[in-house]
Amino acid sequence: MKHVWKNQMYLWKLCFKTCPGYMIYFLYDGFRYQGIIFLEHVLGIRYVLRCAEFGEPFWKPLLVIGIILTINMLQIVPDGFFIHGWSYRSKPKLYRALKEQMFQKAAQLDLSCYDDTEYYNDFVLAVAEAESSIDRFLQMCNRIVQAFTILFTTGVFYLMTDAAGVLFVLASFILRFLVSRILNKLNYKVRLKVNPLERKRNYVSRVFYLNDYAKELRLHPEVGDRLEEEFAEADDEIVKEQKKVAAKRTILGFTKNYVVGDFIMDGLYISYLVFRAAVLHAIAYSDAVILFNRTGSLRRGMADLADIVPQAQENSLYVDKIRAFLAYEPKIKNDEGEPLPEGNASLTLSHVSFRYREDAEDTLRDISLSVKPGEHIAIVGYNGAGKTTLIKLLMRLYDPTEGSISYADRDIREYDPKDYRSRFGVVFQDYQMYGATLAENVIMDRIKTELPEEENAKIRDALTRAGFGERLQSLPAGLSTQVTTEFDKKGVNFSGGESQKIAISRAFYKNADILIMDEPSSALDPLAEYELNKAMESAARGKTVFYISHRLSTTRDADRILMLENGRIVEEGTHESLLQLDGRYAEMWHVQAGRYELG
Repeated sequence: MKHVWKNQMYLWKLCFKTCPGYMIYFLYDGFRYQGIIFLEHVLGIRYVLRCAEFGEPFWKPLLVIGIILTINMLQIVPDGFFIHGWSYRSKPKLYRALKEQMFQKAAQLDLSCYDDTEYYNDFVLAVAEAESSIDRFLQMCNRIVQAFTILFTTGVFYLMTDAAGVLFVLASFILRFLVSRILNKLNYKVRLKVNPLERKRNYVSRVFYLNDYAKELRLHPEVGDRLEEEFAEADDEIVKEQKKVAAKRTILGFTKNYVVGDFIMDGLYISYLVFRAAVLHAIAYSDAVILFNRTGSLRRGMADLADIVPQAQENSLYVDKIRAFLAYEPKIKNDEGEPLPEGNASLTLSHVSFRYREDAEDTLRDISLSVKPGEHIAIVGYNGAGKTTLIKLLMRLYDPTEGSISYADRDIREYDPKDYRSRFGVVFQDYQMYGATLAENVIMDRIKTELPEEENAKIRDALTRAGFGERLQSLPAGLSTQVTTEFDKKGVNFSGGESQKIAISRAFYKNADILIMDEPSSALDPLAEYELNKAMESAARGKTVFYISHRLSTTRDADRILMLENGRIVEEGTHESLLQLDGRYAEMWHVQAGRYELG
Protein backbone atom coordinates (compact mmCIF):
# COMPACT_ATOMS: atom_id res chain seq x y z
CA MET A 1 0.00 0.00 0.00
CA LYS A 2 2.94 2.33 0.66
CA HIS A 3 4.15 1.76 -2.88
CA VAL A 4 0.63 2.27 -4.27
CA TRP A 5 0.36 5.53 -2.32
CA LYS A 6 3.70 6.76 -3.71
CA ASN A 7 2.54 6.11 -7.27
CA GLN A 8 -0.68 8.05 -6.74
CA MET A 9 1.29 10.90 -5.14
CA TYR A 10 3.54 10.90 -8.20
CA LEU A 11 0.50 11.56 -10.39
CA TRP A 12 -0.87 14.12 -7.91
CA LYS A 13 2.40 16.11 -7.98
CA LEU A 14 2.46 16.01 -11.76
CA CYS A 15 -1.16 17.17 -12.06
CA PHE A 16 -0.94 19.78 -9.30
CA LYS A 17 2.26 21.25 -10.72
CA THR A 18 0.65 21.48 -14.17
CA CYS A 19 -2.81 22.84 -13.20
CA PRO A 20 -2.91 23.70 -9.46
CA GLY A 21 -6.15 25.71 -9.57
CA TYR A 22 -7.96 23.03 -11.53
CA MET A 23 -6.87 20.27 -9.14
CA ILE A 24 -8.01 22.23 -6.06
CA TYR A 25 -11.42 22.95 -7.56
CA PHE A 26 -11.59 19.37 -8.82
CA LEU A 27 -11.41 18.09 -5.24
CA TYR A 28 -13.82 20.78 -4.02
CA ASP A 29 -16.29 19.78 -6.74
CA GLY A 30 -16.59 16.27 -5.27
CA PHE A 31 -17.30 17.71 -1.82
CA ARG A 32 -19.76 20.27 -3.22
CA TYR A 33 -21.67 17.68 -5.24
CA GLN A 34 -22.28 15.29 -2.34
CA GLY A 35 -22.83 18.14 0.09
CA ILE A 36 -25.72 19.48 -1.97
CA ILE A 37 -27.19 15.98 -2.29
CA PHE A 38 -27.07 15.51 1.48
CA LEU A 39 -28.68 18.90 2.01
CA GLU A 40 -31.51 18.09 -0.41
CA HIS A 41 -32.08 14.35 -0.01
CA VAL A 42 -31.48 13.98 3.72
CA LEU A 43 -31.97 17.20 5.64
CA GLY A 44 -34.54 18.73 3.27
CA ILE A 45 -36.70 15.64 2.66
CA ARG A 46 -36.43 14.56 6.30
CA TYR A 47 -37.66 17.96 7.47
CA VAL A 48 -40.59 17.90 5.03
CA LEU A 49 -41.56 14.34 6.09
CA ARG A 50 -41.34 15.20 9.80
CA CYS A 51 -43.53 18.25 9.22
CA ALA A 52 -46.11 16.00 7.55
CA GLU A 53 -45.78 13.28 10.21
CA PHE A 54 -46.13 15.65 13.17
CA GLY A 55 -48.57 18.17 11.65
CA GLU A 56 -46.32 21.25 11.28
CA PRO A 57 -47.68 24.30 9.34
CA PHE A 58 -47.17 24.31 5.56
CA TRP A 59 -45.04 27.47 5.45
CA LYS A 60 -42.20 25.79 7.36
CA PRO A 61 -41.35 23.08 4.76
CA LEU A 62 -42.00 25.63 1.99
CA LEU A 63 -39.43 27.99 3.49
CA VAL A 64 -36.82 25.23 3.88
CA ILE A 65 -37.38 24.07 0.28
CA GLY A 66 -36.95 27.67 -0.95
CA ILE A 67 -33.64 28.05 0.91
CA ILE A 68 -32.31 24.77 -0.47
CA LEU A 69 -33.31 25.69 -4.04
CA THR A 70 -31.57 29.08 -3.70
CA ILE A 71 -28.35 27.45 -2.48
CA ASN A 72 -28.52 24.93 -5.30
CA MET A 73 -29.06 27.64 -7.91
CA LEU A 74 -26.08 29.69 -6.66
CA GLN A 75 -23.65 26.75 -6.95
CA ILE A 76 -24.77 25.71 -10.45
CA VAL A 77 -23.01 28.65 -12.17
CA PRO A 78 -19.40 27.88 -11.12
CA ASP A 79 -20.11 24.17 -11.52
CA GLY A 80 -21.17 24.68 -15.14
CA PHE A 81 -18.05 26.73 -15.86
CA PHE A 82 -15.90 24.00 -14.33
CA ILE A 83 -17.53 21.11 -16.20
CA HIS A 84 -17.97 22.74 -19.62
CA GLY A 85 -14.95 25.05 -19.69
CA TRP A 86 -12.15 24.45 -17.25
CA SER A 87 -12.04 20.66 -17.62
CA TYR A 88 -11.78 20.79 -21.42
CA ARG A 89 -8.83 23.19 -21.18
CA SER A 90 -6.98 21.53 -18.31
CA LYS A 91 -7.13 17.82 -19.13
CA PRO A 92 -5.09 18.16 -22.35
CA LYS A 93 -2.47 20.03 -20.33
CA LEU A 94 -2.25 17.15 -17.85
CA TYR A 95 -1.91 14.62 -20.68
CA ARG A 96 0.73 16.77 -22.33
CA ALA A 97 2.79 17.11 -19.13
CA LEU A 98 3.16 13.33 -18.87
CA LYS A 99 3.42 12.62 -22.59
CA GLU A 100 6.18 15.23 -23.05
CA GLN A 101 8.27 13.48 -20.40
CA MET A 102 7.69 10.18 -22.17
CA PHE A 103 8.50 11.59 -25.62
CA GLN A 104 11.74 13.09 -24.30
CA LYS A 105 12.68 9.78 -22.71
CA ALA A 106 11.77 7.86 -25.88
CA ALA A 107 14.18 10.07 -27.83
CA GLN A 108 16.94 9.12 -25.35
CA LEU A 109 16.30 5.37 -25.33
CA ASP A 110 19.08 3.14 -26.51
CA LEU A 111 18.17 1.47 -29.78
CA SER A 112 18.85 -1.83 -28.04
CA CYS A 113 15.63 -1.27 -26.06
CA TYR A 114 13.66 -1.70 -29.29
CA ASP A 115 15.31 -5.07 -29.81
CA ASP A 116 14.20 -6.32 -26.37
CA THR A 117 10.69 -7.71 -26.91
CA GLU A 118 9.78 -7.69 -23.22
CA TYR A 119 10.98 -4.12 -22.70
CA TYR A 120 9.29 -2.97 -25.90
CA ASN A 121 5.98 -4.51 -24.78
CA ASP A 122 6.25 -2.61 -21.48
CA PHE A 123 7.23 0.53 -23.38
CA VAL A 124 4.17 0.31 -25.65
CA LEU A 125 1.91 -0.41 -22.67
CA ALA A 126 3.31 2.58 -20.75
CA VAL A 127 2.68 4.98 -23.64
CA ALA A 128 -0.76 3.51 -24.33
CA GLU A 129 -1.83 3.80 -20.69
CA ALA A 130 -0.40 7.28 -19.96
CA GLU A 131 -3.60 9.26 -20.50
CA SER A 132 -5.78 6.50 -19.06
CA SER A 133 -3.66 6.46 -15.90
CA ILE A 134 -4.33 10.16 -15.39
CA ASP A 135 -8.05 9.66 -16.08
CA ARG A 136 -8.22 6.80 -13.58
CA PHE A 137 -6.33 8.87 -11.02
CA LEU A 138 -8.65 11.88 -11.41
CA GLN A 139 -11.68 9.62 -11.19
CA MET A 140 -10.29 8.06 -8.00
CA CYS A 141 -9.61 11.48 -6.45
CA ASN A 142 -13.14 12.62 -7.16
CA ARG A 143 -14.64 9.38 -5.86
CA ILE A 144 -12.53 9.52 -2.67
CA VAL A 145 -13.69 13.05 -1.90
CA GLN A 146 -17.30 12.13 -2.64
CA ALA A 147 -17.05 8.93 -0.60
CA PHE A 148 -15.58 10.69 2.45
CA THR A 149 -18.20 13.43 2.16
CA ILE A 150 -20.93 10.77 2.13
CA LEU A 151 -19.38 8.86 5.01
CA PHE A 152 -18.98 11.97 7.13
CA THR A 153 -22.40 13.52 6.52
CA THR A 154 -24.46 10.34 6.31
CA GLY A 155 -22.33 8.58 8.92
CA VAL A 156 -23.03 11.30 11.46
CA PHE A 157 -26.73 11.13 10.57
CA TYR A 158 -26.75 7.34 11.08
CA LEU A 159 -24.93 7.55 14.39
CA MET A 160 -27.39 10.14 15.65
CA THR A 161 -30.45 8.28 14.33
CA ASP A 162 -29.68 4.54 14.37
CA ALA A 163 -26.04 3.66 15.16
CA ALA A 164 -26.57 -0.14 15.00
CA GLY A 165 -27.46 0.09 11.29
CA VAL A 166 -23.85 1.06 10.51
CA LEU A 167 -22.81 -2.54 11.21
CA PHE A 168 -24.66 -3.72 8.07
CA VAL A 169 -22.86 -1.13 5.97
CA LEU A 170 -19.46 -2.03 7.46
CA ALA A 171 -19.99 -5.73 6.72
CA SER A 172 -20.89 -4.90 3.11
CA PHE A 173 -17.89 -2.58 2.81
CA ILE A 174 -15.29 -5.07 4.08
CA LEU A 175 -16.53 -7.93 1.93
CA ARG A 176 -16.72 -5.74 -1.18
CA PHE A 177 -13.18 -4.48 -0.57
CA LEU A 178 -11.76 -8.00 -0.41
CA VAL A 179 -13.63 -9.23 -3.49
CA SER A 180 -12.76 -6.10 -5.54
CA ARG A 181 -9.09 -6.53 -4.74
CA ILE A 182 -9.05 -10.10 -6.05
CA LEU A 183 -11.04 -9.13 -9.17
CA ASN A 184 -8.77 -6.21 -10.11
CA LYS A 185 -5.63 -8.30 -9.74
CA LEU A 186 -7.20 -10.87 -12.03
CA ASN A 187 -8.04 -8.20 -14.61
CA TYR A 188 -4.49 -6.84 -14.57
CA LYS A 189 -2.94 -10.28 -15.13
CA VAL A 190 -5.22 -10.82 -18.10
CA ARG A 191 -4.27 -7.42 -19.52
CA LEU A 192 -0.57 -8.29 -19.39
CA LYS A 193 -1.21 -11.56 -21.23
CA VAL A 194 -3.34 -10.04 -23.99
CA ASN A 195 -1.19 -6.92 -24.49
CA PRO A 196 1.15 -8.54 -27.09
CA LEU A 197 -1.89 -10.00 -28.85
CA GLU A 198 -3.57 -6.60 -28.93
CA ARG A 199 -0.39 -5.16 -30.41
CA LYS A 200 -0.62 -7.71 -33.21
CA ARG A 201 -4.27 -6.82 -33.84
CA ASN A 202 -3.40 -3.12 -33.87
CA TYR A 203 -0.59 -3.79 -36.34
CA VAL A 204 -2.97 -5.56 -38.73
CA SER A 205 -5.45 -2.70 -38.34
CA ARG A 206 -2.76 -0.17 -39.28
CA VAL A 207 -1.81 -2.16 -42.36
CA PHE A 208 -5.41 -2.04 -43.61
CA TYR A 209 -5.95 1.68 -43.08
CA LEU A 210 -2.52 3.24 -43.75
CA ASN A 211 -1.86 4.60 -47.23
CA ASP A 212 1.60 2.96 -47.29
CA TYR A 213 0.10 -0.50 -47.75
CA ALA A 214 -2.94 0.32 -49.90
CA LYS A 215 -1.39 -0.49 -53.30
CA GLU A 216 0.21 -3.79 -52.29
CA LEU A 217 -2.97 -5.01 -50.59
CA ARG A 218 -4.86 -4.50 -53.82
CA LEU A 219 -2.17 -6.09 -55.96
CA HIS A 220 -1.64 -9.00 -53.57
CA PRO A 221 -5.00 -9.74 -51.91
CA GLU A 222 -3.57 -12.97 -50.51
CA VAL A 223 -1.47 -10.80 -48.16
CA GLY A 224 -4.67 -9.25 -46.86
CA ASP A 225 -6.15 -12.71 -46.43
CA ARG A 226 -3.13 -13.83 -44.43
CA LEU A 227 -3.27 -10.71 -42.27
CA GLU A 228 -6.95 -11.32 -41.62
CA GLU A 229 -6.00 -14.81 -40.47
CA GLU A 230 -3.33 -13.31 -38.18
CA PHE A 231 -5.95 -10.93 -36.80
CA ALA A 232 -8.39 -13.77 -36.24
CA GLU A 233 -5.72 -15.92 -34.58
CA ALA A 234 -4.77 -13.10 -32.22
CA ASP A 235 -8.43 -12.43 -31.55
CA ASP A 236 -9.02 -16.10 -30.79
CA GLU A 237 -6.10 -16.12 -28.36
CA ILE A 238 -7.54 -13.06 -26.60
CA VAL A 239 -10.93 -14.77 -26.36
CA LYS A 240 -9.21 -17.89 -25.03
CA GLU A 241 -7.44 -15.88 -22.30
CA GLN A 242 -10.70 -14.18 -21.39
CA LYS A 243 -12.52 -17.53 -21.24
CA LYS A 244 -9.94 -18.89 -18.80
CA VAL A 245 -11.03 -16.35 -16.20
CA ALA A 246 -14.71 -16.07 -17.15
CA ALA A 247 -15.90 -18.42 -14.41
CA LYS A 248 -13.83 -16.67 -11.74
CA ARG A 249 -15.09 -13.28 -12.90
CA THR A 250 -18.69 -14.51 -12.80
CA ILE A 251 -18.35 -15.82 -9.24
CA LEU A 252 -16.50 -12.74 -8.02
CA GLY A 253 -18.96 -10.42 -9.78
CA PHE A 254 -21.95 -12.24 -8.29
CA THR A 255 -20.38 -12.10 -4.82
CA LYS A 256 -19.50 -8.43 -5.19
CA ASN A 257 -22.79 -7.20 -6.62
CA TYR A 258 -25.37 -9.50 -5.01
CA VAL A 259 -24.07 -11.18 -1.84
CA VAL A 260 -22.31 -8.14 -0.37
CA GLY A 261 -24.68 -5.67 -1.97
CA ASP A 262 -28.29 -6.57 -2.60
CA PHE A 263 -28.58 -9.37 -0.05
CA ILE A 264 -26.99 -7.64 2.94
CA MET A 265 -28.24 -4.10 2.33
CA ASP A 266 -31.50 -4.49 0.38
CA GLY A 267 -32.53 -7.65 2.18
CA LEU A 268 -31.25 -7.87 5.74
CA TYR A 269 -30.94 -4.15 6.47
CA ILE A 270 -34.40 -3.18 5.16
CA SER A 271 -35.95 -5.96 7.24
CA TYR A 272 -34.10 -4.57 10.24
CA LEU A 273 -35.42 -1.02 9.61
CA VAL A 274 -39.03 -2.19 9.27
CA PHE A 275 -38.73 -4.13 12.53
CA ARG A 276 -37.28 -1.09 14.36
CA ALA A 277 -39.95 1.33 13.13
CA ALA A 278 -43.12 -0.80 12.97
CA VAL A 279 -42.58 -3.29 15.82
CA LEU A 280 -40.26 -1.63 18.33
CA HIS A 281 -41.25 1.99 17.47
CA ALA A 282 -37.61 2.88 18.21
CA ILE A 283 -37.34 5.32 15.28
CA ALA A 284 -39.84 7.58 13.52
CA TYR A 285 -41.30 6.47 10.20
CA SER A 286 -39.81 9.56 8.52
CA ASP A 287 -36.36 8.62 9.83
CA ALA A 288 -36.84 5.04 8.66
CA VAL A 289 -37.67 6.29 5.15
CA ILE A 290 -34.59 8.55 5.08
CA LEU A 291 -32.35 5.79 6.43
CA PHE A 292 -33.74 3.41 3.81
CA ASN A 293 -33.24 5.93 0.97
CA ARG A 294 -29.80 6.94 2.21
CA THR A 295 -28.65 3.36 2.53
CA GLY A 296 -27.92 3.28 -1.18
CA SER A 297 -25.76 6.42 -0.94
CA LEU A 298 -23.91 5.18 2.12
CA ARG A 299 -23.40 1.82 0.47
CA ARG A 300 -22.11 3.48 -2.70
CA GLY A 301 -19.77 5.64 -0.63
CA MET A 302 -18.35 2.64 1.18
CA ALA A 303 -18.34 0.61 -2.03
CA ASP A 304 -16.37 3.38 -3.70
CA LEU A 305 -13.84 3.29 -0.88
CA ALA A 306 -13.78 -0.50 -1.07
CA ASP A 307 -13.15 -0.29 -4.82
CA ILE A 308 -10.69 2.59 -4.59
CA VAL A 309 -7.87 0.57 -3.02
CA PRO A 310 -7.95 -2.25 -5.62
CA GLN A 311 -8.35 0.32 -8.39
CA ALA A 312 -5.43 2.29 -6.99
CA GLN A 313 -3.42 -0.93 -6.93
CA GLU A 314 -4.36 -1.66 -10.54
CA ASN A 315 -3.56 1.89 -11.63
CA SER A 316 -0.33 1.67 -9.66
CA LEU A 317 0.74 -1.30 -11.76
CA TYR A 318 0.40 0.82 -14.92
CA VAL A 319 2.10 3.77 -13.23
CA ASP A 320 4.94 1.37 -12.36
CA LYS A 321 5.39 0.76 -16.09
CA ILE A 322 5.36 4.51 -16.79
CA ARG A 323 7.80 5.34 -13.99
CA ALA A 324 10.09 2.46 -14.91
CA PHE A 325 10.12 3.76 -18.49
CA LEU A 326 10.84 7.33 -17.34
CA ALA A 327 13.47 6.14 -14.87
CA TYR A 328 15.38 4.15 -17.48
CA GLU A 329 18.98 5.35 -17.65
CA PRO A 330 20.32 5.13 -21.20
CA LYS A 331 23.67 3.42 -21.52
CA ILE A 332 24.57 5.96 -24.22
CA LYS A 333 23.89 9.36 -22.64
CA ASN A 334 23.81 12.72 -24.39
CA ASP A 335 25.46 15.80 -22.92
CA GLU A 336 28.10 13.66 -21.25
CA GLY A 337 31.69 13.34 -22.39
CA GLU A 338 34.52 15.35 -23.87
CA PRO A 339 34.09 17.81 -26.74
CA LEU A 340 35.29 16.71 -30.17
CA PRO A 341 38.40 18.18 -31.78
CA GLU A 342 37.86 20.64 -34.63
CA GLY A 343 37.89 19.36 -38.19
CA ASN A 344 37.64 15.91 -39.68
CA ALA A 345 39.63 13.05 -38.17
CA SER A 346 40.40 9.37 -38.60
CA LEU A 347 38.06 6.54 -37.59
CA THR A 348 39.47 3.28 -36.27
CA LEU A 349 37.69 0.02 -35.46
CA SER A 350 39.66 -2.47 -33.40
CA HIS A 351 38.41 -6.08 -33.21
CA VAL A 352 34.77 -4.97 -33.13
CA SER A 353 32.06 -7.59 -32.64
CA PHE A 354 28.39 -6.98 -32.04
CA ARG A 355 25.22 -8.91 -31.29
CA TYR A 356 21.74 -7.43 -30.85
CA ARG A 357 20.82 -9.66 -27.91
CA GLU A 358 22.86 -11.66 -25.46
CA ASP A 359 21.24 -14.90 -26.60
CA ALA A 360 21.73 -14.10 -30.33
CA GLU A 361 24.63 -14.81 -32.65
CA ASP A 362 27.13 -12.08 -33.52
CA THR A 363 25.98 -9.85 -36.38
CA LEU A 364 29.52 -8.48 -36.76
CA ARG A 365 32.65 -10.51 -36.00
CA ASP A 366 36.13 -9.16 -35.28
CA ILE A 367 36.02 -6.10 -37.55
CA SER A 368 39.26 -4.09 -37.67
CA LEU A 369 39.42 -1.05 -39.92
CA SER A 370 41.18 2.31 -40.15
CA VAL A 371 39.65 5.14 -42.19
CA LYS A 372 41.63 8.30 -42.99
CA PRO A 373 39.98 11.76 -43.02
CA GLY A 374 38.48 12.40 -46.44
CA GLU A 375 38.64 8.76 -47.53
CA HIS A 376 35.70 7.33 -49.48
CA ILE A 377 34.74 3.83 -48.35
CA ALA A 378 32.22 1.59 -50.08
CA ILE A 379 30.65 -1.20 -48.04
CA VAL A 380 29.11 -3.95 -50.14
CA GLY A 381 27.69 -7.37 -49.50
CA TYR A 382 24.52 -9.39 -49.73
CA ASN A 383 21.52 -8.79 -47.49
CA GLY A 384 22.18 -9.66 -43.86
CA ALA A 385 25.95 -9.27 -44.19
CA GLY A 386 26.01 -6.60 -41.43
CA LYS A 387 26.53 -3.46 -43.54
CA THR A 388 23.90 -1.25 -41.85
CA THR A 389 24.82 -2.61 -38.41
CA LEU A 390 28.42 -1.50 -38.97
CA ILE A 391 27.22 2.01 -39.84
CA LYS A 392 25.06 2.13 -36.71
CA LEU A 393 28.10 1.30 -34.61
CA LEU A 394 30.14 4.01 -36.34
CA MET A 395 27.47 6.57 -35.40
CA ARG A 396 27.32 5.12 -31.87
CA LEU A 397 23.66 4.22 -32.07
CA TYR A 398 24.92 1.02 -30.45
CA ASP A 399 28.11 0.22 -28.56
CA PRO A 400 30.17 -2.79 -29.66
CA THR A 401 29.75 -6.01 -27.74
CA GLU A 402 33.51 -6.45 -28.03
CA GLY A 403 36.31 -4.22 -29.25
CA SER A 404 36.38 -0.45 -29.61
CA ILE A 405 35.83 2.38 -32.10
CA SER A 406 38.05 5.48 -32.02
CA TYR A 407 37.71 8.93 -33.56
CA ALA A 408 40.74 11.23 -33.56
CA ASP A 409 42.58 8.49 -31.62
CA ARG A 410 40.10 8.54 -28.73
CA ASP A 411 37.42 5.99 -27.94
CA ILE A 412 34.10 7.42 -29.16
CA ARG A 413 32.56 6.50 -25.79
CA GLU A 414 34.60 9.35 -24.29
CA TYR A 415 32.79 11.94 -26.45
CA ASP A 416 29.36 13.47 -25.96
CA PRO A 417 27.16 11.27 -28.24
CA LYS A 418 25.09 14.23 -29.42
CA ASP A 419 28.22 16.18 -30.33
CA TYR A 420 29.78 13.14 -31.97
CA ARG A 421 26.70 12.33 -34.07
CA SER A 422 26.52 15.94 -35.25
CA ARG A 423 29.61 15.17 -37.36
CA PHE A 424 27.55 12.73 -39.45
CA GLY A 425 25.28 13.48 -42.37
CA VAL A 426 23.20 10.38 -43.00
CA VAL A 427 20.72 9.09 -45.55
CA PHE A 428 19.22 5.85 -44.27
CA GLN A 429 17.73 3.25 -46.55
CA ASP A 430 14.55 3.38 -44.47
CA TYR A 431 14.36 7.19 -44.35
CA GLN A 432 11.12 8.83 -43.25
CA MET A 433 9.08 11.78 -44.48
CA TYR A 434 7.36 13.84 -41.77
CA GLY A 435 4.04 15.68 -41.75
CA ALA A 436 5.75 19.08 -41.81
CA THR A 437 6.87 21.62 -44.40
CA LEU A 438 9.41 20.77 -47.08
CA ALA A 439 11.94 23.09 -45.45
CA GLU A 440 11.46 21.41 -42.07
CA ASN A 441 11.91 18.00 -43.71
CA VAL A 442 15.29 19.16 -45.02
CA ILE A 443 16.70 20.87 -41.92
CA MET A 444 14.99 18.31 -39.63
CA ASP A 445 13.90 20.98 -37.17
CA ARG A 446 10.84 23.06 -36.39
CA ILE A 447 10.72 26.46 -38.10
CA LYS A 448 9.01 28.78 -35.61
CA THR A 449 9.80 32.09 -37.31
CA GLU A 450 10.45 33.12 -40.90
CA LEU A 451 13.92 32.06 -42.00
CA PRO A 452 16.35 34.63 -43.42
CA GLU A 453 16.84 34.48 -47.18
CA GLU A 454 20.39 33.09 -46.91
CA GLU A 455 19.03 30.12 -44.93
CA ASN A 456 16.29 29.50 -47.51
CA ALA A 457 18.94 29.69 -50.23
CA LYS A 458 20.97 27.05 -48.37
CA ILE A 459 17.93 24.74 -48.24
CA ARG A 460 17.16 25.27 -51.93
CA ASP A 461 20.80 24.56 -52.79
CA ALA A 462 20.72 21.29 -50.82
CA LEU A 463 17.53 20.22 -52.63
CA THR A 464 18.99 21.18 -56.02
CA ARG A 465 22.20 19.23 -55.40
CA ALA A 466 20.07 16.22 -54.47
CA GLY A 467 18.27 16.48 -57.83
CA PHE A 468 15.05 18.02 -56.48
CA GLY A 469 15.54 21.51 -57.98
CA GLU A 470 13.18 21.14 -60.95
CA ARG A 471 10.42 19.66 -58.79
CA LEU A 472 10.87 22.44 -56.25
CA GLN A 473 10.24 25.09 -58.91
CA SER A 474 6.91 23.43 -59.77
CA LEU A 475 5.59 23.69 -56.19
CA PRO A 476 3.35 26.77 -55.72
CA ALA A 477 4.17 26.97 -52.00
CA GLY A 478 7.87 26.26 -52.52
CA LEU A 479 9.71 25.43 -49.32
CA SER A 480 6.48 25.94 -47.35
CA THR A 481 4.82 22.99 -49.12
CA GLN A 482 3.30 20.60 -46.62
CA VAL A 483 4.69 17.09 -47.02
CA THR A 484 1.91 14.43 -47.09
CA THR A 485 -1.82 15.14 -47.12
CA GLU A 486 -2.44 13.57 -43.72
CA PHE A 487 -2.82 16.91 -41.92
CA ASP A 488 -3.26 19.32 -44.82
CA LYS A 489 -5.39 18.65 -47.88
CA LYS A 490 -3.13 21.02 -49.84
CA GLY A 491 -0.10 18.91 -48.96
CA VAL A 492 1.84 16.80 -51.46
CA ASN A 493 2.52 13.06 -51.37
CA PHE A 494 5.87 12.87 -53.12
CA SER A 495 6.91 9.80 -55.11
CA GLY A 496 9.49 7.36 -53.77
CA GLY A 497 12.27 8.90 -55.85
CA GLU A 498 11.30 12.46 -54.90
CA SER A 499 11.15 11.52 -51.22
CA GLN A 500 14.60 9.95 -51.45
CA LYS A 501 15.99 13.14 -52.99
CA ILE A 502 14.54 15.13 -50.07
CA ALA A 503 16.19 12.68 -47.66
CA ILE A 504 19.51 13.05 -49.49
CA SER A 505 19.25 16.84 -49.32
CA ARG A 506 19.39 16.58 -45.52
CA ALA A 507 22.97 15.34 -45.75
CA PHE A 508 23.90 18.13 -48.19
CA TYR A 509 22.29 20.76 -45.95
CA LYS A 510 24.06 19.58 -42.81
CA ASN A 511 27.54 19.96 -44.34
CA ALA A 512 28.89 17.30 -41.95
CA ASP A 513 32.47 15.97 -41.86
CA ILE A 514 31.36 12.36 -42.38
CA LEU A 515 28.69 11.37 -44.91
CA ILE A 516 26.91 8.03 -44.77
CA MET A 517 24.83 6.99 -47.74
CA ASP A 518 22.82 3.81 -47.10
CA GLU A 519 21.44 2.84 -50.52
CA PRO A 520 21.09 6.53 -51.49
CA SER A 521 19.94 5.82 -55.05
CA SER A 522 17.70 2.80 -54.51
CA ALA A 523 14.55 4.69 -55.63
CA LEU A 524 16.22 6.78 -58.36
CA ASP A 525 16.24 6.20 -62.10
CA PRO A 526 19.64 5.80 -63.85
CA LEU A 527 19.84 9.46 -64.94
CA ALA A 528 18.99 10.71 -61.45
CA GLU A 529 21.54 8.26 -60.03
CA TYR A 530 24.22 9.60 -62.36
CA GLU A 531 23.40 13.21 -61.40
CA LEU A 532 23.42 12.27 -57.72
CA ASN A 533 26.87 10.67 -58.04
CA LYS A 534 28.19 13.86 -59.66
CA ALA A 535 26.65 15.97 -56.87
CA MET A 536 28.14 13.65 -54.29
CA GLU A 537 31.60 14.05 -55.81
CA SER A 538 31.31 17.81 -55.39
CA ALA A 539 29.72 17.72 -51.93
CA ALA A 540 32.10 15.08 -50.58
CA ARG A 541 35.40 16.82 -51.27
CA GLY A 542 37.45 16.71 -48.09
CA LYS A 543 34.83 14.64 -46.29
CA THR A 544 34.89 11.06 -45.14
CA VAL A 545 32.20 9.14 -47.03
CA PHE A 546 30.72 5.69 -46.45
CA TYR A 547 28.60 4.24 -49.26
CA ILE A 548 26.37 1.24 -48.70
CA SER A 549 24.88 0.05 -51.94
CA HIS A 550 23.86 -2.97 -53.94
CA ARG A 551 24.41 -0.92 -57.10
CA LEU A 552 28.14 -1.34 -57.64
CA SER A 553 28.19 1.56 -60.13
CA THR A 554 27.91 3.81 -57.07
CA THR A 555 30.87 2.20 -55.32
CA ARG A 556 33.40 1.60 -58.10
CA ASP A 557 35.08 5.01 -57.70
CA ALA A 558 35.55 4.64 -53.93
CA ASP A 559 39.07 4.81 -52.50
CA ARG A 560 38.48 1.46 -50.86
CA ILE A 561 35.80 -1.20 -51.02
CA LEU A 562 34.93 -3.51 -48.12
CA MET A 563 33.19 -6.78 -48.94
CA LEU A 564 31.18 -8.04 -45.95
CA GLU A 565 29.89 -11.56 -45.58
CA ASN A 566 28.42 -13.15 -42.44
CA GLY A 567 29.52 -10.18 -40.35
CA ARG A 568 33.19 -10.27 -41.46
CA ILE A 569 35.30 -8.28 -43.90
CA VAL A 570 36.19 -11.00 -46.40
CA GLU A 571 37.74 -8.74 -49.06
CA GLU A 572 39.20 -5.23 -49.08
CA GLY A 573 40.72 -3.09 -51.82
CA THR A 574 40.03 -0.88 -54.81
CA HIS A 575 37.61 -1.80 -57.55
CA GLU A 576 40.41 -2.90 -59.88
CA SER A 577 42.31 -4.90 -57.26
CA LEU A 578 39.19 -6.74 -56.18
CA LEU A 579 38.33 -7.62 -59.76
CA GLN A 580 41.84 -9.02 -60.18
CA LEU A 581 41.37 -11.00 -56.96
CA ASP A 582 38.38 -12.65 -58.66
CA GLY A 583 36.61 -13.33 -55.37
CA ARG A 584 33.20 -12.51 -53.94
CA TYR A 585 33.24 -8.85 -55.05
CA ALA A 586 34.19 -9.82 -58.58
CA GLU A 587 31.32 -12.30 -58.58
CA MET A 588 28.86 -9.54 -57.60
CA TRP A 589 30.34 -7.21 -60.19
CA HIS A 590 30.07 -9.68 -63.03
CA VAL A 591 26.43 -10.35 -62.17
CA GLN A 592 25.72 -6.64 -62.58
CA ALA A 593 28.39 -5.83 -65.18
CA GLY A 594 25.98 -5.74 -68.09
CA ARG A 595 24.42 -2.62 -66.67
CA TYR A 596 27.71 -0.78 -66.29
CA GLU A 597 29.76 -1.75 -69.35
CA LEU A 598 29.53 1.80 -70.66
CA GLY A 599 30.11 3.32 -67.18
